[in-house]
Amino acid sequence: MSQVSDAAQTRMARTTVKVASGLCLVKLATFAISGSSGVLGSAVDSLLDLVASLVVLWAVTAAARPADADHPFGHGKAESLASLLQSILILTSGLGLAYHTIHRAIEAEHTLQASTIGIVVMVGSSVVTLWLVRQLRQVAHETGSPALYADSAHYASDLATHLAAALALGLFAWTGWTWPDLVVGLGIALVILNTARNVFTGATEGLMDKGMNPTEEAAVLSTILGFAPAVAGFHDLRARRSGAELFIELHLDIPRNASFVAAHNLAENVGEAIKRAVPRSHVTVHADPL
Repeated sequence: MSQVSDAAQTRMARTTVKVASGLCLVKLATFAISGSSGVLGSAVDSLLDLVASLVVLWAVTAAARPADADHPFGHGKAESLASLLQSILILTSGLGLAYHTIHRAIEAEHTLQASTIGIVVMVGSSVVTLWLVRQLRQVAHETGSPALYADSAHYASDLATHLAAALALGLFAWTGWTWPDLVVGLGIALVILNTARNVFTGATEGLMDKGMNPTEEAAVLSTILGFAPAVAGFHDLRARRSGAELFIELHLDIPRNASFVAAHNLAENVGEAIKRAVPRSHVTVHADPL
């Protein structure tokens, strides 16, 4: 990965930590005033966001380290590991919120105050979160970082929770009902749990060396076909991911009468062409006589 991409990832990760810290403090203060389960749920989620973003900052910093003797494929797996840890933290927050909301409903201790403050804070948090999600997705798209992709999915789920909490407080201000806030608390918990499932799935795919996606496979096939008839075919195409990097290996079928130098140069040209067609790829090509 280029130094420019590394710097962009680190910058974005640091920004995310700062934003999560601010949102968490504001929401906790708002919960202390309003007593809203919806606001508490959003505050708990922001607290876990902060922890997860700190993990992401560690991951992108570790992944930027160059390959060495002990890690010949680089340190990109740190990003998948960070995503896995994120999923565990998100799951914990979802279960904790569900327990808290159900407990308050059973004990009939649910009260709300200062709804206007809660509404303003939730709407303001939505605006900040929307900006953060757009920034995360842009940098993740440019760098291919799985950790930043996971972080963007995490914060995107927060948008719904912020707006739902504001709606519940608005209904309380209008009708005096407290049950919508309890429903919202449970709804937020379900959203958080679903986010945990999605992040966990993405993390395990990276750690289990999932190969190319259909678009990348099509790009590789099209590139190789562009070298026909000098290349008669290929076999043993394999790929594995390490963070944002994709490692591709394949064997080319080259006519037996080609010289060693010609076969070597052809393999090199095919490898370079695949690198251009598939961003952030490292390609190893073997030339086999047909």
